[in-house]
Amino acid sequence: MKPSVRPARPQDIEALFEIEKRWPTTPGWSREQFQRELDFERSYFVVLELGGLVRGYAGLWILPPEAQVTTLAVAPEAAGQGLGRLLLGHLIELCRGRGLKKISLEASAKNERALRLYRGFGFRVVGRRAKFYNDGSDAILMDLALP
Repeated sequence: MKPSVRPARPQDIEALFEIEKRWPTTPGWSREQFQRELDFERSYFVVLELGGLVRGYAGLWILPPEAQVTTLAVAPEAAGQGLGRLLLGHLIELCRGRGLKKISLEASAKNERALRLYRGFGFRVVGRRAKFYNDGSDAILMDLALP
């Protein structure tokens, strides 16, 4: 079974919400926030399917000459299978293909798995927002310069 990435659709919102609420390190998006992302003209939002089920998602705001990753998550039971790497790689290649110069993102200081993923792609820490997330954890601000 090979994972595939495709554009998110309105009928995916419930699956996105179910994944989101199961991670303590996510911001806790509502169904309405997911819908707004799908409707936002500058947003590029994808889902990752595995075995016919949505197992992850990622969102990006395209703000030339830059982009900002707005969210990236994988279902907890599918974590550790390289799906987050696949999603992030997809976003980076999209940005390169559009000639963008930089990608920025933020992650919870408590989310070591995500921070390792981002560092592995060459993202560097550029700042911190104190007590940014619902659980009181700081946001680590990172960016990646694209050649």
